[in-house]
Amino acid sequence: MKTYGRRTIYANYTEEELLSSTGKDLYDKILDILKNAIPIHNFNKNQTKYLQRYYNGIQDIYVDKIKITRPEIDNKTVENWAYALIDFKKAFLLGKPIQYVQFNSESEEEIAKLNQYVRYENKKAKDILLYEDILIAGRGFRYNNFDKKGSEDEAPFEIINVPNDSCEVVYSSQLGNKQLLSFIESSMSYIDSQNLNKQKRYREYTVYLRNKKIVVSDKNGELAIEEQNIDGKKVKEVPILLNEHIITEYYTNKNRISLIEIGKDLFNDINYLESLDKDDMEQFVNAIMVFVNAEVNSKELKEIREMGAVSIASTENKQANVYLLEQRLNAETTQTYYNRLLNALHQILGIPMASDNGSVSYGDTGQAKLTGQGFTSAGIRAETDETMFAMCDINSLKVIVKILKETANSGITKLKVSDIDTKFQRDMSDNLLVKTQALLNLYNADVPRKFANAIIGLFGDPNAVAQEQENLFGKQVSQLSAKKEGQNTNNNNTTTDDNTNKNNIANNQNNNITNTQQKDTQKQS
Repeated sequence: MKTYGRRTIYANYTEEELLSSTGKDLYDKILDILKNAIPIHNFNKNQTKYLQRYYNGIQDIYVDKIKITRPEIDNKTVENWAYALIDFKKAFLLGKPIQYVQFNSESEEEIAKLNQYVRYENKKAKDILLYEDILIAGRGFRYNNFDKKGSEDEAPFEIINVPNDSCEVVYSSQLGNKQLLSFIESSMSYIDSQNLNKQKRYREYTVYLRNKKIVVSDKNGELAIEEQNIDGKKVKEVPILLNEHIITEYYTNKNRISLIEIGKDLFNDINYLESLDKDDMEQFVNAIMVFVNAEVNSKELKEIREMGAVSIASTENKQANVYLLEQRLNAETTQTYYNRLLNALHQILGIPMASDNGSVSYGDTGQAKLTGQGFTSAGIRAETDETMFAMCDINSLKVIVKILKETANSGITKLKVSDIDTKFQRDMSDNLLVKTQALLNLYNADVPRKFANAIIGLFGDPNAVAQEQENLFGKQVSQLSAKKEGQNTNNNNTTTDDNTNKNNIANNQNNNITNTQQKDTQKQS
């Protein structure tokens, strides 16, 4: 199955048109959008489920491999590099939790409170699972809202990852492609009144606009607005008080193409090569016996296989012989091809690759090893995913911050999304000695601490480190000024010492003159 990313759904409306519509006019527009969106959603859903199965090991080799010669020996082996490489990507980017940091010291306390809330909601684990959805199928979806009534806890909001095969976000086709709405598909059923032993199934679509929630279903054979039961009342729409889109789509490229789709041809080639290699070994063990100038019936052949030996007779004119018909693949050639496939796979996906077969290269030391095995490249490539993930995360932050501001005693009253920076805490300790030496040089050049801390890339939150440095050591002092003051002090000390020496010399000279005069006076007496 060939897949090339998920299709994005657009509608020929603006968000202002939906927000300004009410009643039947609004319902007609929503039904119109869904009628066009559902076929695309079904297409995306089928491909997403296929990619999820592929990740779990149900891969193309089971269907695509057809062996014509000796079909009884037909091994189908999955070497699941899709799982292995996605597992590395998750750990590399999100092995340590995302940290929200401040752009200025005024919001420091409130951002610490925000981090406390998201930690309580297990955002670290949910981010990893969300990123897994993106790597497998090109996108993931997150739901943020107030805690449901009766289930309030220490955090006044909830963070839920929506299954990416049942959710869609619809965007406006107008310039800017603003989000119009989102919907979650659910499979429903009810008992047939005509046949109590039979269940009828239908689809229900929960639609979320910025300001309200509406339910649509095909229960009666076509799409229609369904009434919702809210506090014992039947209503067709439920207001969303936040006035924000509470479902956000996360992705790392505009085509929503996944890591599996990018490397799938190479994954399949590796599986095919491994399967053929296993076939080759089995065919070698079960090589065909060739009888020359000897006749053997099926019963005798069965006995030969069971006993592992054969007795044949030659005549004067015909020499009888038995040999095995065997021909093996060249192991060195196939291993070279396997290494080529694996190397290409790691390079294309930006994933480090260990040294071949554990061999030692005398140039593979220090930074050369990090560069040669691809860790430096992987870090650069990961920065793009960080940027895209953080861009999508802004909408979730808008919802969370708004909920916290509207919740009494949340400890957050002034915080704005523009005060928050999203930091990914990848391991940045490589080349540590060079980085710390560079940091000292920047300090000596009077580069402000927060900028110097950011330049070397050693700290997840350079501003927090600079603030802690100020608390411990005081405000940063100009090194150049300190050096000049030190030079001036030394000069002053030198001048004082010189004057003292001169005065001592003058005093000695005066004392010598006085002593000489006294001696002359005594002689005259």
